Amino acid sequence: MFLTSIISLVLALGFAGSAPQSPRKPPPVPETFTANAHVAGAAGASAATLTIQVDRYVTDHDRDAIRSALKTGGYSGFLTALRAAPALGQVKFGNQTFTVRWATQEALKNGRRIVVITDKPVYFAGGGAANAKPRDGYEVALIRFEVDSVGLGSGEMAAAARVKPGGETGVIIDDYSDAPIKLTTVTKAM
Repeated sequence: MFLTSIISLVLALGFAGSAPQSPRKPPPVPETFTANAHVAGAAGASAATLTIQVDRYVTDHDRDAIRSALKTGGYSGFLTALRAAPALGQVKFGNQTFTVRWATQEALKNGRRIVVITDKPVYFAGGGAANAKPRDGYEVALIRFEVDSVGLGSGEMAAAARVKPGGETGVIIDDYSDAPIKLTTVTKAM
């Protein structure tokens, strides 16, 4: 188990401080992105393509309910609230599909930052193995990427993670892997 506090990811989740800011002119939904995922370790490297579809973004009500559940009920409260939230899209990895229950976007100077959380892990990478043994407690996946105004960008993913209360921002990401998976060549489908 490797504890990784991904500050930029935490801030993008909107758990600390104010809610994520929406772009001035929101893009139409649904929107679909493809991303090349790359993981490397002592045992070698692996690459795959993810498809991320966002049908809509989290409402203020659902975001507040999930945040509150994390603060008052810890990880188990967070999971319960997350899984009770409506489906907002899906992540496809190989022949598997994962339901997105959290999707936010934040306006940046020349684009947007998008964060999605699935209600179950996408992949167990770590411990020197390309598809490491699943471990109880790592029950979500977090994906964060930035795209420019044309829809091109990059990001990172914790493919199997826990979200814990704590730290200076109020949230700590406990990533099963020893480092986030790099997302290169993120592209918005036109």
